Amino acid sequence: MFTHPWGVAEDDLTGDFFGLMKYLPPDLILLPFLDLIQSLYPDRDIHPGSVERAEVLLWPEYEIPREWRDEFNRPDIPPEKRRSKYYIAPDAVIRLNECALVVEAEKSHSVEAEQLFQQYLVGRREFLVPDRGNRRLFILLINTDQLPPHSCHVTAPDKETGLSISPSDPIPQYIEKRARMVGETCSQAEIRRSFLWVSWHHIGKLAEELLDRHGGKESETSKVVCPLLRGFKEMMDKEGFYPVRKFRADDPNEVRVAENASRLIPRISTLPDCAGFPTDSEGKIEPSFVPGFHLLGDPAGWLAQQSIQYEAISVLGEGGDHGDRRAD
Repeated sequence: MFTHPWGVAEDDLTGDFFGLMKYLPPDLILLPFLDLIQSLYPDRDIHPGSVERAEVLLWPEYEIPREWRDEFNRPDIPPEKRRSKYYIAPDAVIRLNECALVVEAEKSHSVEAEQLFQQYLVGRREFLVPDRGNRRLFILLINTDQLPPHSCHVTAPDKETGLSISPSDPIPQYIEKRARMVGETCSQAEIRRSFLWVSWHHIGKLAEELLDRHGGKESETSKVVCPLLRGFKEMMDKEGFYPVRKFRADDPNEVRVAENASRLIPRISTLPDCAGFPTDSEGKIEPSFVPGFHLLGDPAGWLAQQSIQYEAISVLGEGGDHGDRRAD
């Protein structure tokens, strides 16, 4: 079931993870997954009081209202190439009593801002209605980044409204502008609270924790579940989705850089011989020193390569807190 020597396709990866979540008891995958999201966004009220009526839907289809069908195109596509769109199909939807999570899963660093906009607008009409419990709506992006996406990377003017989308616009701002382009008014603050992100690397860590939790048990449930969890963990490892530590704004090891920065920063360990390398007053190598690696050989680069441990370090803007920075 989980043997993919050529690599796992995006839909297979999504189907394997959310398929386990759909068919296994909620306390095995669903609740730990919601706990993970809640830990990353402590200011959001995500964790359900009850999962008795929880539903996990894979690629459900939702009809687009007639007045939006001609407008649900990427705004940077020329008008002559646009076509009417009748349905959207998120990768997964998690329906709880208190809230609904609409999931867009990518097996890359991709951020399709237009898909997130369409899912938000249709999800708002589908779930945020009084006769359906007035659930809270969350749009959840999963990709392989180790930092939350910051901008939409789309350039598009709109002649009718006079609005212009810039590549540096944050995702919530993109959604708010696109909503105005189709004649809808959305609160950017509410969109910001609705937009969530998690990495497949976090899910890799979750798989490891779940296997450790259930692997030593002798119950009949564990005998059935553990092979599935083990297969899923092997698949995540094969794909390179190794565990990463959680991003915490109050962690003294976090690195603060200029606003809007997002990157992997190398953590440099002590070298046996630091001669020739820039050092600080304590003799440690300056973190700003990043050696070059050349195909034909570079002794200094080779020595540094043996001593640098590339570790994902959360990069936070000054003054931003963890939950709010993820959505800005």
